[in-house]
Amino acid sequence: MSAPVEAPRETFDALPTVTRDFMPYIAPMFAYVALSSLEGYLPGPGWYPPAYAAKAAVVAAIMWYYRTTWSDLRPAPGVRDVALAVATGLVVVGLWIGLDGLYPDLPFMGGGRQAFDPEVLSPAARVGFILVRMLGLVLLVPVFEELFWRSFLIRWLIDQEFWKVPIGRVTWTAALVSAGAFALAHPEWLPAFLTGLLWAGLLAYTKSISACVISHVVANLALGVYVIATRSWKYW
Repeated sequence: MSAPVEAPRETFDALPTVTRDFMPYIAPMFAYVALSSLEGYLPGPGWYPPAYAAKAAVVAAIMWYYRTTWSDLRPAPGVRDVALAVATGLVVVGLWIGLDGLYPDLPFMGGGRQAFDPEVLSPAARVGFILVRMLGLVLLVPVFEELFWRSFLIRWLIDQEFWKVPIGRVTWTAALVSAGAFALAHPEWLPAFLTGLLWAGLLAYTKSISACVISHVVANLALGVYVIATRSWKYW
């Protein structure tokens, strides 16, 4: 019996290890979702600020450990793509706010968010919590979510050897399935689904994960400012 033919070792070694590994894309997302699911078991609302700070610290540490994944963010988008990303982010926040109350809750998703009102905290603690919450919302979530949803999942839906799929290649099936999964991960399922489609389209047009991150940053920053200004804590 003849020996199986193997690809040259140097060909395999030429691929960065991170591109052959799912964990750098999945681990921060899984940690964030798993720790968020435990927040419902906190003994009282006063425990939420330190719990959120701990969650943000854990996720940031995991992101740093897997920071080689950030190579997907290169090259930086051009001026035109940045402008489009900003405009898309503003459309996204408009959808989340504008569609509020216009669509039904999905019973199997367990209702809306567990809103936390920081007005119950002392002035100093309130400022500290809002600062940490905004840092998580604007600096952490856009990066690890875009690396998971748009860099990993869309490519994985096209080919399970996702590292072979160029960043920016998007099929209708990948766009719809990833947007559907994105919707199921958020109580605001309708704007989340539309957001998933918009960011898949942005990725297909710009071929840039960084453009999607910028758009996500703009959307989350605008939403955070809206929440603070109007005290619409239900979005948090």
